[in-house]
Amino acid sequence: MKYLGITGASGLIGGRFLRLWTKDHPDVQVRCLARHVAGHFEHPGVEWISGDLMNEADCAEFVEGLDAVAHFAQSNSPAISDRHWPSDLVANISPALNLLEALRRRSGGGACHFIFASSGGAVYGREPANGVAFRETDHCQPLNPYGIQKLAVENYLRTACEQGWLRATVLRISNAYGALLAAERRQGLIGVAMARVLAGQSVKVFGSLDTVRDYVHVNDVARAFGKSLSIHGKGENYRVFNIAGGGGHSVAEVLELIGMVTGREVRLEQSDFGKAALGLLPRVVLANDKARDELGWEPEIGLEEGVRGMMRHSE
Repeated sequence: MKYLGITGASGLIGGRFLRLWTKDHPDVQVRCLARHVAGHFEHPGVEWISGDLMNEADCAEFVEGLDAVAHFAQSNSPAISDRHWPSDLVANISPALNLLEALRRRSGGGACHFIFASSGGAVYGREPANGVAFRETDHCQPLNPYGIQKLAVENYLRTACEQGWLRATVLRISNAYGALLAAERRQGLIGVAMARVLAGQSVKVFGSLDTVRDYVHVNDVARAFGKSLSIHGKGENYRVFNIAGGGGHSVAEVLELIGMVTGREVRLEQSDFGKAALGLLPRVVLANDKARDELGWEPEIGLEEGVRGMMRHSE
């Protein structure tokens, strides 16, 4: 592979992936698409082009000559995806479809490898077949528009692969963490809660403190994208992997850990914001053995180690 394209390279996961990838693969040229290119990560092997995924011409320019695309760009979250269905759908599915249409219509270059950042926490819904952890073969029945949109893009990718003009790897990511987040964000418990605790603010809790989720460090997620690109041109045209810690932690456990690591009191504030849209299940844990067996990937950073690392970087 000689040329990689990245969307959403200024976000938490996309940005971390860009930095790790360029460090480990200086021979691969990277092209990043962003609406505003000033002030972004600079590297001799990285080209930033100004454009909008809602613009078909910008997408056509972006994908020309690419061997692979890592698609991270997303403008909503589970908590806000229920506000206005039509506009939310257009804002989050149309960009992916514009990219795919541009790849389908480009001249030459063979089948591009499309790596998609999906959501293991949102696409499955209901209960896992084994009652413990969701597997890639479990039936998907999303409980909110966010999950519906992620699953819809997955199906477009599968169809494109079946038609023979694309290769795709779908990574169903659990709850990624690893950096402090804006205190008013509605997604990212660990990053938001830690930021609020360090600022002396109360932590807003959505749902029960007993709610269990699977957490995976952003560096591990970035490595999973790198592993996926390493199978470029190998094996099946369409593959799906859970990228997750493989174990569950309750909200109460997470907040206790944040209090211990920061040495601060964790004050709580109950919030009903987006409760209906979130479709909160009591437990969402993902099995990650397929990624281990077929990608050679497994998480390296445990939850406590990851939270302590966040604390060190905040000081």
